[in-house]
Amino acid sequence: MMRATSVLVALLLIANAAYASSSIYGSEFDYKKAKPTSTYFSGRTRQQVASYCKNEMLGTMDLSACAQFRYEAAIETLNNKFAQIENVAKDSDRGHRASDEPEALPFFKKAQSNWQLYRDNECYAEVYQVGQASLRFIDFWDCMTRITKQRLDELTVSDPLAPSL
Repeated sequence: MMRATSVLVALLLIANAAYASSSIYGSEFDYKKAKPTSTYFSGRTRQQVASYCKNEMLGTMDLSACAQFRYEAAIETLNNKFAQIENVAKDSDRGHRASDEPEALPFFKKAQSNWQLYRDNECYAEVYQVGQASLRFIDFWDCMTRITKQRLDELTVSDPLAPSL
């Protein structure tokens, strides 16, 4: 009887280990399929969410949602800046086109697309290096926010399509 119990316990431990390795923390993650945090924080304003996310005693799910919330705010700001630069470039490119010169906007769009690919791959690499961890997604969103803010700083400090003096 003792032997049967030991075998049963061993099987349960193996089954538990197999289940744990297939948890959400061990699977691939596609951030583009993540639900927006407005669903998680339904009924709250952005200011309320921002205030809530400043709490130090949040659970893992709340921490992850708050990290994603910060990314969503950063990418919205970056997209607005990109749209402003795009409008300036369109105006500038009209003159270039009239003078039979190359246009800047297609290259700027390609650079932005390549930057997004870099950011995504960098953050996936960082988070998958850690291995399975309950804070994996928080680290991912923090990485996405950090690199997005760096890009915003690059575009804000020096407008890449502004005419040189």
